[in-house]
Amino acid sequence: MKRIRNRVRQSASTRRGKAIIAGILLLVVIAVTLVIVYWNAIKKQLIRDQVKSKVREKTERLYDIHYDNMELDEVGGNLSISNLSLQYDSSRFLRMKEKQDEPPMLFRIEIPLITVTGIQTPRALLAKEIVGGKLQITRPVIEILYTHGGKNANSRVPQEEVYKQILGELERIKIDTLLIVGAQITTKNMQTGKEELQLMDTQMELRDVAIDSIASRDSSRVLFSRQVSVSCSALLWLSPNGLYTYKVDNMAMHSAHQQVKAERFRIIPALSEADFAARKARQADRFNIDIKQISFHQVNFQRLMKEELMTDSLVIQSASFKIYRDMTMPPDPRSKIGTYPHQKVVDIPFPLAIGTMILRNSSVEYKEKSRSFQKIGKVTFGNINAVVSNITNKKTASGKTITADIQARFLNQFPVQTLWTFYLFSENGRFDIKGHLGALNATALNTITEPLAGARVKEGRIHDLRFNFKGYDYGMDGTVKFLYDDLKVALLKKDKDTKALKEKKLLSWGANMIIKNSNPSKKEAPRIVDVHFDRVINRSIFHLSWKTLFEGVKKTALPPKNEKEKK
Repeated sequence: MKRIRNRVRQSASTRRGKAIIAGILLLVVIAVTLVIVYWNAIKKQLIRDQVKSKVREKTERLYDIHYDNMELDEVGGNLSISNLSLQYDSSRFLRMKEKQDEPPMLFRIEIPLITVTGIQTPRALLAKEIVGGKLQITRPVIEILYTHGGKNANSRVPQEEVYKQILGELERIKIDTLLIVGAQITTKNMQTGKEELQLMDTQMELRDVAIDSIASRDSSRVLFSRQVSVSCSALLWLSPNGLYTYKVDNMAMHSAHQQVKAERFRIIPALSEADFAARKARQADRFNIDIKQISFHQVNFQRLMKEELMTDSLVIQSASFKIYRDMTMPPDPRSKIGTYPHQKVVDIPFPLAIGTMILRNSSVEYKEKSRSFQKIGKVTFGNINAVVSNITNKKTASGKTITADIQARFLNQFPVQTLWTFYLFSENGRFDIKGHLGALNATALNTITEPLAGARVKEGRIHDLRFNFKGYDYGMDGTVKFLYDDLKVALLKKDKDTKALKEKKLLSWGANMIIKNSNPSKKEAPRIVDVHFDRVINRSIFHLSWKTLFEGVKKTALPPKNEKEKK
């Protein structure tokens, strides 16, 4: 059931894409309908009635159209319409709803100006063709309402046969340029009235537009055109629970260059860390994400229009990932089995294939408020550079693994490298991780160990830390090689009055008597330990990896009696 709910949520973005394309195509239908009626009308006074009739005919009598003024230039082949509006007929919609035959989306459209220039009038009248220069739709305001109803919802989204709806009695439409300038697009849930998506200052340019039976079968065309350019200054939508705003700044798509770019993508939390924890009332990760300079290269636009993302590479110039978790709250009992990264990729509800993802100059910050000490510890990784290969959910893909080679600086100082291998379509969620952390002064770990573990490193030098793990849905196994010397620790307690952490001297003395303060010891070979950790099923892949590594470090420093150490 959980996977089904996830697929329903994930498919919302797919529906948004369909709605936007449907809205754009509807604008084209309206504009072309006006052109068709004009050049097939005998007298000017007949045009207004024919326009209304044609629109109602093409929309199953659901929509009405109005406009203030129309300027005609038959000699020059020019047409101008001002203040056009398209509204749905609410009574007709209710009758359709009673029959469970309502459309999945409704539209409200206001267009201040439509201009058509350079139409070859004789061909429109004699050859049943509209051939001309430019059609421009200026500053349209489009509202898309999701009805969440209808027994044939999917069939009403424009498909390959949409050209027949646009042509009507014509045989061909060919326009050099179709422009949509300064569009404002919003989507709403009709049942709740809540706004779901906004596109601001949207521009669209279609070059060499051809609508006929031949062009409809031309796989090189996108939205009936040879070249498509789309841009918007901002794209916003809310998470279903209202706790996040998702925002894309300055997005642009160019089919000629096979590129999709965005200046910035953010996941913005609505609440502070404390308020978020109180609202959730259970342990949960709060995200604050900022990704800059995103670019997809060699995008297959024909497949993109069919809701398939196929691209050679995705490059991100910088990103910041901040996560906060309040461990003082009750744990969330819901299982996270099936939510590893590669399992989430497989569950994406549309075909996906990204050859390589490159992440540069990025950072990760994880903060946690401890249950025992009510203190906040922070782990940071800076200067992250990563190459992720073969991100796909296609079972027919030649590669069956996703690999991620990641280099970073632990605590923004110490070099660390990890190599992840995710096995796609694995029945038990298998993945591997290898890692290496270089030399560092162990006291640097106190920003983590004091608030989260109640321990202070007084002395010590870490020379090398290497690990090799194999993970699966319910746990992880592997080996850890942890080389260090002169390790001394202090165990801490919280002062009842000041709430500050202070040393428990007797217990610290006992701990240092037990801890092996070096690996290797003077007369021993380096200790390499085998480690196993059972996954806490309501925690993430990163929690599993970290706890397994910590288990290996602990076994190295505090080897149980009679343990067979791997030499």
